[in-house]
Amino acid sequence: MSRSSPCSCDASDKRRVGQGTTSSITLTVLQGSTRSEAARPSRGDHPMRSHSIPQLHQTTRCLLFGTALLSVCPAMAQQATTDGWLGQPTMTGDWGGLRTELQNDGITLRAHWTTESAGNPSGGKYQTARYTQQFDLGADFDLDRLWGVPDAKIQFTLTDRSGRSLSADAIGNQFAVQELYGAGQNFRLAELNYQQDLLDHKVIIELGWSPLGDHFANLPAFCDFQNGVICGHANAMTVNSGAHNFPTAEWGARIEVRPTPGFYVATGIYQVNPNEGNADEGFNLSFKSTGAFIPVELGWMTGSGSGELPGNIKVGGYYNTSKAPDVLTDVNGLSAGLTDGSFEQHNGRSGGYVVANHMVYREGPDSACGLYFGAMAGVGDAATAKFRYFWMAGGHFQGTFPGRDDDVVAFMVAYARTNSRLTRYQEDRDSVTPGAVGIQTYESVAEIDYGARLTPWLVLRPNLQYVIHPGGTGKIPDAFVIGLYTQVTF
Repeated sequence: MSRSSPCSCDASDKRRVGQGTTSSITLTVLQGSTRSEAARPSRGDHPMRSHSIPQLHQTTRCLLFGTALLSVCPAMAQQATTDGWLGQPTMTGDWGGLRTELQNDGITLRAHWTTESAGNPSGGKYQTARYTQQFDLGADFDLDRLWGVPDAKIQFTLTDRSGRSLSADAIGNQFAVQELYGAGQNFRLAELNYQQDLLDHKVIIELGWSPLGDHFANLPAFCDFQNGVICGHANAMTVNSGAHNFPTAEWGARIEVRPTPGFYVATGIYQVNPNEGNADEGFNLSFKSTGAFIPVELGWMTGSGSGELPGNIKVGGYYNTSKAPDVLTDVNGLSAGLTDGSFEQHNGRSGGYVVANHMVYREGPDSACGLYFGAMAGVGDAATAKFRYFWMAGGHFQGTFPGRDDDVVAFMVAYARTNSRLTRYQEDRDSVTPGAVGIQTYESVAEIDYGARLTPWLVLRPNLQYVIHPGGTGKIPDAFVIGLYTQVTF
């Protein structure tokens, strides 16, 4: 598309890029709070350790997943011309009209293959490179078209992750430089839920198996980054709260009320299962729980008038009813670092956050191309949180060069401060047994990416990251990381 024509970049949050229903790749913009159906996952859990491949051998699982894809994707040889193939919204096309026919009947299929490679030429514990990947396969069922149930749908998604983590293996930092790593590195059910709009879309409910992070404390534009510190949902908040992000899900219910077009209030209740992200929990749909997670969020849409630049503000908080250990004191109220006693247990934990984003420059009326800024800040429970507070800020410019309306340059910085009470515990423990624990204070990261949409179904995103104070201790050299994100939409 020429620069003289209005920019037609998609406005989505890219959770299923991974955060509307579409089968093509979409690039994130900083507006709205809805998720795109195209396929990059909202940031999952990122345990900082290596995993052995559970149950099925990695190659076997990939072959099984590939077979599932092929069973619903006829050969690409049916495409008429090379130009047509490169210009179509998905790599496998319309399957001779079958895909469109299914969508008209109410069944929208989606599948993606996403990879993240990263290497640290300097810094960290030692220098190397690692690769991780995710396959996802799913469908949205429009129940109005299928069964005559107005404004209702069922959402279903499977994911398969494999690969290694550069952070866990070589750097030693807390926020993975490959956000796709985690959630058990296994084959799992990521979504199976029922969604219903009521009262002319003023009330939205969702019931079933869902990742909590898809809907609360969400800043979609930060899914433009490969580092796991943020993808819509802050990793520091996830660690503090006990909640999970895509593709790790839990049983729950959510309700969102929109009394006016520019305001909403949302809440929900979700089970709490600390083991949900383990390698052997991919299809464990039991109701076993240690408590309930209850989030509340208020949101205001800004710039909704004609010609105004869009944005939004969100304020929220959560309460997790599960028991959680104190980060400093033992059962007698003394420093567990000195006594080596059992930590005091608290009946619940809480936290809060604020999110803001805004478009500050737009190339033309109703265009998605331009400059966007966003920020998120949060505070954790003083007694139980690993990170007392955290923040991240950044943005992106969409439509980088003439003819590159869908390309994005994205940048961000993030900072997470270790709870001072946890730091004191570590200092006390170190005074008793020198070197037994690292003394953590903060970790920070900066990243810049160039997202090139080479075809509607292929995105390459080279990126540079700089990890400051890896692990929070100051004992590991700051790490410079070169990364590459790729995504194919089938």
